[in-house]
Amino acid sequence: MLTKCENCEFHIHETDEFCLNCGINHPTKDIHLPKSSQVILSTLKLLSFKIFFALLLTLIILFLITEGDFSILVSLQDYILLTSLTIGFILSFVSVPLVKIWYKTNMVSQRLKNRNNLTSIKRIIDKRLSDLSNRSYQIDIVLDRIKNTDSEQLQETRKKLLSAREIVTGQYARYELQAKKIEIARVQNNVLPFLKNLHRLTEFETENGLITIENTKDKVEKIRQNLTNFYAIEFPKAIQSERDNFLGQLTETEDSCDKLREALLSKQAARALRGISPIEENINAPSSKEIAHAVETFNIQSTLTDFSESFEELENEYLRLRAENDVGKKLSTEREL
Repeated sequence: MLTKCENCEFHIHETDEFCLNCGINHPTKDIHLPKSSQVILSTLKLLSFKIFFALLLTLIILFLITEGDFSILVSLQDYILLTSLTIGFILSFVSVPLVKIWYKTNMVSQRLKNRNNLTSIKRIIDKRLSDLSNRSYQIDIVLDRIKNTDSEQLQETRKKLLSAREIVTGQYARYELQAKKIEIARVQNNVLPFLKNLHRLTEFETENGLITIENTKDKVEKIRQNLTNFYAIEFPKAIQSERDNFLGQLTETEDSCDKLREALLSKQAARALRGISPIEENINAPSSKEIAHAVETFNIQSTLTDFSESFEELENEYLRLRAENDVGKKLSTEREL
């Protein structure tokens, strides 16, 4: 049975111990304030209304006294009273949602114990992309300064820089691909409830499903275009198979969306033709086998398992090269000393 994570609203199974998107443990458990905190917040709300009515009453009295001309108020006490009431009114109203946000954020941070989730991995990917982009930029600066007429030693250095840039470019491309895998997993998750609950969808839910499918196909096409345009130049030949496998996954996602769209339209047609025999008996819908395959395509657990393996391999390679680079810098510094 599908449900939503209480923290990020990612679609999950009721039996999942943690959310695959945000990592929160017990994702179906409501994040409620304790009774003691609820009493405090209720008091704050009551205080807010009292201050509001006190401020309103004060303004009405001042309006009547001054006949609408507040400029004649010259007493410092009058301004202090108005300012205090206004600040107290604002703070009392703002404090209630702020306390709720703080508490829920604190509770979520305590429950975020599983690091094998899409949000945490995406943060790591963003850091890696920033670092690799900076390293590539530094290499390009030096390459631009080495001329064809420079010494043989600098030409050897240039070859090493070109090799280093190829490694950095390859890693950047692979991390970028991992980010796209996360993006497609989240896109697929939006469609999953309509696949799982296909035979129980209401007319309204069916219509929403059709809209979601169209949006999903648009996003998939944008991801494909981004991959094709960017990696036509940047993607190293040695790891093009990884890109091709992902492009195959995009195609399967589109095919599954088409099957679901066909099933939903058949469902709508059957409702429209209900009671008009024998026409309603001739409606052909996708087979159960086709729908089952579509559900498997959108299986986030298996997707995340495959993704985790390739991401872990990439991380190990990145950290190894990073360690070698740090050692090289240390040795270079020691020689200079």
